[in-house]
Amino acid sequence: MKKGIQAILFDFDMTLIDSSHAITSCMNGMARDLDLPEVTREQVLSTIGLPIEAAWCALWGEFRPEWLEHYRNHYSALERKELRPFPGTVPLLERLAAGGIRRGVVTNRRYARVSVEAVGLAPYFEAIVGLESVERPKPFPDSLLLGLKILEVDRGSALFVGDTDIDMKTGIAAGVRTIGVSSGNHGEKELARAGAWKTVLDLPSLGDMLGV
Repeated sequence: MKKGIQAILFDFDMTLIDSSHAITSCMNGMARDLDLPEVTREQVLSTIGLPIEAAWCALWGEFRPEWLEHYRNHYSALERKELRPFPGTVPLLERLAAGGIRRGVVTNRRYARVSVEAVGLAPYFEAIVGLESVERPKPFPDSLLLGLKILEVDRGSALFVGDTDIDMKTGIAAGVRTIGVSSGNHGEKELARAGAWKTVLDLPSLGDMLGV
């Protein structure tokens, strides 16, 4: 493991898990129910990482609270059932745990622990921070700083791993070195331009870079 690293915090969607198919399917179910235009996976990918209100404004031009109530009542549980960890996620987390590296999740999802538990990843994390825990979403640094506080590590001893420009900006705002992983909608060059300290193709590549 790279010298001096005590903790690694991760974004959730499209960093640890592939949520794009589940979200697309469930959003389109809601769209059919409510007579909204259906969306493509590519459109959904471009909004993953945003709070749901902002994502829906980007997709449909507005956000209505009753849409969210409908989604939660009819689709949230189905979405969680269809979430899938990337193949390299569990092996990397196991190696980090074996190496004594503390681990956290920092996401713009609400009720983050429910989703992390749904994919069987909760046992690998000592801190799980979602929008229910902070006043401001990423790219504000609040959730990342709270994760560091829970893990009891300082920003210089931690890394933050994410797949979007939002994650890169969050790391910069928090003063944490951020690694961009191109498993989502942003390539390595885009992530570098957004401020990534380092970039990798996927989580196995991250493990190789870290020496775990």
